[in-house]
Amino acid sequence: MHPFGEAIENTSGMGKFHALPDGVARWSWGGFVFSWIWAVCNGNWIGLLALFPGIGFVMRIVLGVNGRKWAWQNRRWDSVAHFNRVQRRWSIAALVFGLAIPGIGIVAAVAIPMYQDSQYRAPLAAAHGYANEAAQAVGRHIAAHRALPRDLDEAGFQAPLPASVDHLAIDPRSGQLLVTVNVGRLRGKTFSLAPTLEADGSISWRCLYGEIPRRQLPKACSYNVADPFAL
Repeated sequence: MHPFGEAIENTSGMGKFHALPDGVARWSWGGFVFSWIWAVCNGNWIGLLALFPGIGFVMRIVLGVNGRKWAWQNRRWDSVAHFNRVQRRWSIAALVFGLAIPGIGIVAAVAIPMYQDSQYRAPLAAAHGYANEAAQAVGRHIAAHRALPRDLDEAGFQAPLPASVDHLAIDPRSGQLLVTVNVGRLRGKTFSLAPTLEADGSISWRCLYGEIPRRQLPKACSYNVADPFAL
């Protein structure tokens, strides 16, 4: 009701040539955030221009500035209170959506790598176990012959490659075992086992994580390829 008791004329849906009631022409968060979705729901078909590349963001701003006015002019509403109530719901939805998207992005940024790591962990553990078996064979050859084997066949290691290993080779100069994996996006990347002659004459092996992130490999692979180890 008007302050003097007169009814406020409901000009909604009557086009742009009728006066707007107070409180209608405001910034539209629903129009800005949801663009063409808000526009279609509120009878503003021009908002479909937001679907076109290059003008989409400009159209969001236009809907933010003019959206409420156009929604009032193009669609019939029960009253100004009804109109404001509906637009308020759109604004709340826009606020929730605006807060949720960064949150979803943060969760995804954390969860996706964690999921990938969990998927890679088992096959990489199998690859590490296979390389360890090869390392023991190389160690036995060194202990018996006091020399590095030229290849794994000479070391007496002929176990078939597991699915997670694409290639396993021994460096005849350093004795390092280079493991090329066949695991998802890590395919073609490597880690290695490096031998070290201990003071008591025994040979120990250290796993170097190399091209594969340390977190994805077994805990034993805690050394960097740059760490100096020599037989």
